[in-house]
Amino acid sequence: MVFPVFFIFALAIAALLIATVAVYLQIYKNHINKALNAKAKPRTMAPPYKVAVALTVMILLIGVFASFLAGYKVAYDRFENSDITFDVRSFYAKVNKIGENTITVNGISLNDEEYRGEFSYNVHEGVSIVRKDVPIDLTDVEVGDLVCVTLLTAGGDVTDIFKIQVLG
Repeated sequence: MVFPVFFIFALAIAALLIATVAVYLQIYKNHINKALNAKAKPRTMAPPYKVAVALTVMILLIGVFASFLAGYKVAYDRFENSDITFDVRSFYAKVNKIGENTITVNGISLNDEEYRGEFSYNVHEGVSIVRKDVPIDLTDVEVGDLVCVTLLTAGGDVTDIFKIQVLG
């Protein structure tokens, strides 16, 4: 098991915060001692609790930003190096039945062999349904309409409906 690099960054940021606050506490302590021994009024310094809060907020913001950049880079590298492929296929069909969130179509004879026959799909919110490039609802599609169904296959095993275009 590989130790995540993010934990190393988080530990380094925490160590930097602790070291900075410890150094400031020493400087503040020396400043107070000099002020007690001196007869003239010394310059004022910010109290340690204010400095600790300001440094904590600043380092947390830097940590969040650095984590975002590191996470983006890791995710992008994993996506680029993955074997996931996307395949987009379309076929023509006549609408047989329309449910509340489902559509059943029958592929026409102009399609390849694998897209002939009856198919039923769940239509979720992300599915684009259009007629003459105008978005419509599933309820606007009627039984008997000729449609072009576009399918998106991700990774070779997950096929989902992507777009329904009502023709004619």
